[in-house]
Amino acid sequence: MTSESPDLVVYLMRGLPSCGKSYTARVLAQAGGIVLETDEFFYTQVGDDPTKFDWSDDLLPQARQWNLDCFRKAMLHRISPIIIDRGNGRNRETWEYARLALTNGYCVELKEPDSPQWRAVRELLADKVANQAALDDWADRLAEMSRATHRVPTTTIKRWMAAWQLDLTVAQILSLGKLSTNFPGSTR
Repeated sequence: MTSESPDLVVYLMRGLPSCGKSYTARVLAQAGGIVLETDEFFYTQVGDDPTKFDWSDDLLPQARQWNLDCFRKAMLHRISPIIIDRGNGRNRETWEYARLALTNGYCVELKEPDSPQWRAVRELLADKVANQAALDDWADRLAEMSRATHRVPTTTIKRWMAAWQLDLTVAQILSLGKLSTNFPGSTR
């Protein structure tokens, strides 16, 4: 592993759909950075209309690999910051981004949006059992809000809420790679 440079940063965005991850990612990238998002594959690499989200479950592994390859290229060009715009939880994909970043001398930080909807949802996630009805309402609202972009269904958002770990750290993500090849949680 190489030593980290404070001038080279990778932000792993965390949050649920339609909670402001992409907005925060674009703000972070304004200083000469780049935003990398697996879902971008379904706009630019599939279909003929780059404004249309051409989702296909069958192409998800290819989309993930495409985004990881874009990440490697960005690191080769020493772009900073690099923002990985996805849910970034306790899963193999997040572990891979963190591991590659550190191996290439980047500092890695987890970043969450600061939108009103994310603050409200995050507060409810602190006690999922007591707040289940409110979280179910939010899942419906977030699914509705995502229809214009990524069309994430309520059931998927509820599953991600159930698996959400508050205050996850980069060290916890990296420790998963040492423990198992079977990572918990969603990989999207």
